[in-house]
Amino acid sequence: MGELKVKFLMGPAECNDRNIPAYSEEFLGNLSEALGEKVVCGEMEQVKAQALPVYFIASGGAEPGFREAYLQTKEPYILLTTPGYNSLAASMEIMGFLQEKGLKGEILHGSPETIARRLKVLLRAAKAKERLSRMRLGCFGAPGGLIASEADFQALKEVSGMELALYDLSELVEEYHKGGYPENFYTEELKKKGYIPEETEKALNVYGALKRLIVKYDLHGVTVKCFDLLDAIHTTGCLALAILNAEGIPAACEGDQKSLVSMAVLYALTGESGFMANPSCMEPETGEIIFAHCTLPMDMPDAYSLTTHFESGIGVAVACDLAPQEMTVFKCDGTLKRYYAGRAKLLETLHRSDLCRSQMRLKLEDGTGYFSGRPISNHHIICKGDWKEVIEEFFAGI
Repeated sequence: MGELKVKFLMGPAECNDRNIPAYSEEFLGNLSEALGEKVVCGEMEQVKAQALPVYFIASGGAEPGFREAYLQTKEPYILLTTPGYNSLAASMEIMGFLQEKGLKGEILHGSPETIARRLKVLLRAAKAKERLSRMRLGCFGAPGGLIASEADFQALKEVSGMELALYDLSELVEEYHKGGYPENFYTEELKKKGYIPEETEKALNVYGALKRLIVKYDLHGVTVKCFDLLDAIHTTGCLALAILNAEGIPAACEGDQKSLVSMAVLYALTGESGFMANPSCMEPETGEIIFAHCTLPMDMPDAYSLTTHFESGIGVAVACDLAPQEMTVFKCDGTLKRYYAGRAKLLETLHRSDLCRSQMRLKLEDGTGYFSGRPISNHHIICKGDWKEVIEEFFAGI
């Protein structure tokens, strides 16, 4: 169990009930149980070192103490309140103070379960921002034919701290020819599928090459201009990217920089691997879209088989099967100024011969209007679960 330290603030002891500390301790205990994470009072240095500083407004009269402390942290100012001792009233006074200064804040009030639900969202968004600020993402080859998939490297760094670095694809090709890859659960499972051994080995050698380059350049995610690999090494990056995504290393294909950024953001927020896919056909009347691509994270499907890459008919691609479930469809641009987050229901996985090998038919809660009128280029990222609220909270703070 983790631990969240909060800054305890109350009014002067002579003006308040002496039972407030004990009442507050009981309140934090109940909140800890609902949150699944211990919530305790801490010193200001400990609180401000966390991704999400929280002020615990325990009673009326806490306002001057907040005014003395608030400059040590940045907005948004999260005010945790109790149902007693004028905690809420003091927090509203503090919010008025913040609004006069043009600063954002939020009062957390209600049952421990209500507060915990909101706190989980806030913590995820704050921790994701912290994680992303340390990320270095490698682009092996530029998007090329994808004319709307380049990111603004400098703007992205300024807004998030994320670094994008561009490398020549020839470096990956050179590393591939050295051969070798780490033996692990995923490589063993792939080889057990019994697909053409020499093709599987070639595909896994791409994985090995990328792993070595990730270590060499201290990368946390990659995108590969994989179509250029077809002529250079006569295989695809499908298996390599499938394994990397399952290992928690966001990995996009076709050199798509916006998709790499999107995959990194989504993984930092959710901890779920993402399926980068083409919206291949849609039904505006029903709000359904079929998404398809030749690779998806190895930890995502219930079952999978191996086949050839769709467009080239060579290499090794992944065809998936998943049970119907809740999904989130996501994409952001390369500056984090625009994003799309949609709730969706996976209706079925398909195995059509005229589309990329892993195919999902999804019904979108908000329909297909975004996709037909204002899409953030082609590829979109799909992950398991409903993460719309968390994504919206993240971008509200950008």
